[in-house]
Amino acid sequence: MPEKSQALFIGVDRFESLEDLPAVGRNLSTLVDLFAEDVWGLGASHCTQLLNPTSVREVDEAIFRTAEAASDTLLLYYAGHGLLDRKGRLHLALPDSNERSVHSTAFPYDWVRMGLAASRAQRCIVILDCCFSARAMGLQSSPSSLVELAEAEGTYVLAAAAENAFALAPPGEAYTAFTGALVGVLSDGIADAPELLDLDTVFMGVQSILKRQGRPDPQCLGRNQIGRTAFAKNPAYVPDQAYNLDEAIHGLHVAGMLADTLQSVVDGVVNGLGYELAFMHLVRPDGDLVLASCAGDSAEALITGRVSSRASWDRRLNMGEAWGNLRFIPHTEGWILDDDVPEWHNKEDGPARRFKEGWHPSDRLYAPMYTPGTSGGSGGELIGVLSVARPRNHRPPSPDQREALQSYAFHAAIAVGSARMRATMQRALVRLEREQEILRASEESFRQAFEYAPSGFAIAELGGEQHGRILRTNDALCRLLGRSASGLRRLAFSDLVHPEDMGILLRTSAEGGRAELRLGRRDGTYVWVSLRNSVVADAPDGPRFILTHIEDIEERKHRELQLMHQKPYLNRSWNVQIEQASRPGDLPTARA
Repeated sequence: MPEKSQALFIGVDRFESLEDLPAVGRNLSTLVDLFAEDVWGLGASHCTQLLNPTSVREVDEAIFRTAEAASDTLLLYYAGHGLLDRKGRLHLALPDSNERSVHSTAFPYDWVRMGLAASRAQRCIVILDCCFSARAMGLQSSPSSLVELAEAEGTYVLAAAAENAFALAPPGEAYTAFTGALVGVLSDGIADAPELLDLDTVFMGVQSILKRQGRPDPQCLGRNQIGRTAFAKNPAYVPDQAYNLDEAIHGLHVAGMLADTLQSVVDGVVNGLGYELAFMHLVRPDGDLVLASCAGDSAEALITGRVSSRASWDRRLNMGEAWGNLRFIPHTEGWILDDDVPEWHNKEDGPARRFKEGWHPSDRLYAPMYTPGTSGGSGGELIGVLSVARPRNHRPPSPDQREALQSYAFHAAIAVGSARMRATMQRALVRLEREQEILRASEESFRQAFEYAPSGFAIAELGGEQHGRILRTNDALCRLLGRSASGLRRLAFSDLVHPEDMGILLRTSAEGGRAELRLGRRDGTYVWVSLRNSVVADAPDGPRFILTHIEDIEERKHRELQLMHQKPYLNRSWNVQIEQASRPGDLPTARA
């Protein structure tokens, strides 16, 4: 209970005869902030900070007052030099402590033990970040263990080093070695640990960090099962997500059209599997993959429609780490991904990792989707690749999450395969009907207006998998682009538009949309055109198409460019004329 708990943080960073420890001051200020707010929520009134106490009496009184005020939990922290008297008893160094007269200049730890024993607190926690040496980073030796010296009934002790090890304050670092690891555990938390960390778990977390850093092994000692007592909130704790795999799979088979199915695939990942982003790359008839749908962030829709080569995807899937049928490429290997696969953010502008062991912005996780009959294995025909990013718990997926994503990809492949089959059959029927409708639609008046119009006209598909594919053009458009009608029928407007104008095309509505952009000629140059769309139908209940009017505005664009270059000169010339006219002696005289 925070209102019945107290914490005392004692530190010494300046000494008269011992080496200074500049990191100790940061130790105290950081721990006070943590325990006052995030860790315990004690508030400033329950956290006492004593930096560079001037006397043994000042320390003794501070311990007595804190111990007397605590009835639930009492925390005592000390950082500084640890000194041993001639009998090997531990003393906590003060600013004027001297190695030659430890007993009279330093604070005996026995007095700390007596203060804790007199406290009404149910739990006492002592954190000692000190060594027995006069040097901050020097050697130390002791005939007895620090934790034995610190032992007190009902007290849990966290000690920076063993009896014959070092307690370090590495130069240039913000904290001493032991406190730095403790701050790391309290700030970042421990992955896969409960919402509240007990003392033993905190100790093991600190021990793990110091072991990876090659630093002294800390020690702990607890009495009366106090090590299992909840000590701090775990910032890395993420509540179990309600991953509704069944509902996500059910949504796949509700969709009808191919476009709806593709969107339901990525929506299911975001809504049911615990990822913030999902992308569906669909294999096209030519073997390449197109980014057909995305979910999770509206800004990512700008890359929808981008095409990447099959060779690039084969390379990624082969190099990825196998998680069952999933493929994971960590950020440490992502630097070699120099290919044409569209990315949703760069390494520099992606969201920073929340935890050291968390999901990196450049980590990549792919779920290949194969034709049914292979139990989701890689032996079937590749239908597409489902790419997921940004797990909501900010960590790589657990084995259960991986299994759920793998199962979902298998069902998604079935749904997409069925939708493509329906779309193929529908296109065949529509194509047959279209041919008949086109014959009726090509009446003389329409043909005359279309074929012999002075500006370009084109008819393109509306909706479906081949949205925007050119079906018919007139002579004026062919002359404008220097292409044959048959050549244009193999293309879509997205294949002709200048890459810098692709966003304009995507934002242009099919119904009454207007845009000015550049279209590519056969010789590789581009021409500025004014594009206006309208939707036409062969019959009231028949297929609809996009009728696009293309007007050559190249000359106007050149004039606009020339005016832009001439405008600064004209402005300067006009300003000169005004300045000359404003001079009294230069004013023109009126003639009779």
